Amino acid sequence: MADTKAGKVEHDAAIETMVDYKRGLRNLDTGSKILSQQTGLDEDISAMILKSMKRNNVTQIRGYSKEPERLRKGKIGKSNEPKR
Repeated sequence: MADTKAGKVEHDAAIETMVDYKRGLRNLDTGSKILSQQTGLDEDISAMILKSMKRNNVTQIRGYSKEPERLRKGKIGKSNEPKR
């Protein structure tokens, strides 16, 4: 634990909150509120920290993908190929 102006900081709890945000279990509003309570930082600073993280729960929709064509063809599978 570290001492701050707000009191003691539980590192494990703060890390857990950041991981929950990264996985998509928390949104930015609730994550920044909880992180600011755990660390003693302002909510704005906590929100900036969380915004800078990449999230794993974002998926591509409507067939748009940044993958190269050769990788997309590999995912199609053999069931879609014409029979010989």
